[in-house]
Amino acid sequence: MIDDTATLDPPGSIAVVGAGPLGIEAALYGRYLGYDVTLLEAVGVASSLAGADSSDGSGDAPIPMMPDRAVSPLARSALMAQSGTGEPWTSPTTIGQWIDQVWMPLTQTDLLRGRLKCPAEVTSIELVDVQPDPDDNDDPDVESESGRDVVIEPDFRLILQTGDPVDAEAVILATGGDDHIRKSFEIPRDYFFQVGGHASDDAEAAFWTGLKEIVAIYASLGGRADLDLYRPLRG
Repeated sequence: MIDDTATLDPPGSIAVVGAGPLGIEAALYGRYLGYDVTLLEAVGVASSLAGADSSDGSGDAPIPMMPDRAVSPLARSALMAQSGTGEPWTSPTTIGQWIDQVWMPLTQTDLLRGRLKCPAEVTSIELVDVQPDPDDNDDPDVESESGRDVVIEPDFRLILQTGDPVDAEAVILATGGDDHIRKSFEIPRDYFFQVGGHASDDAEAAFWTGLKEIVAIYASLGGRADLDLYRPLRG
């Protein structure tokens, strides 16, 4: 059972696995709220979109949704702020434009620059005990304001195919539901989330369903049911 009190305050650490559209959106959302986010991608940014492109690899295949629905309001604002031109943002119409004008540039915005590890294939996710903070007066017991002992959940350790593992307090899987990552724990589990992966012939509906899942994740972590950075402009 998921504990609805399992909150995480910024700058808590979050690992997002998968740098496709929803993974990038999830990482951007977390950074906007002040979390310490690491974005891990095994192949390349938006590689799943490149695989869905026309057979000649030209990038000319049309995007599978209305152009103005191909990115969240938050991501659009980040792109416009980064450009600094003040000119209206032009929505992408092809897969190539979607990758080159939206997803690649988002990983280079101020909020996400330096946060992407690629290639970084996650092979397994384990639990690791949280080490005591030496500033806590060497007291192993942590008490809440009510006087009850607080159980500190273990962190997650993401083991990579190559390179050092990544530790995080929360994990968001955005691998499209087709991951072969071994997990040393049962799901569902507090602080472990998944977005996307819904079988649907409607790419636009699937994308926006994923965005709603991102909103729900961060509302849960923040302990605020009304937390929604998309709400002002959501259609």
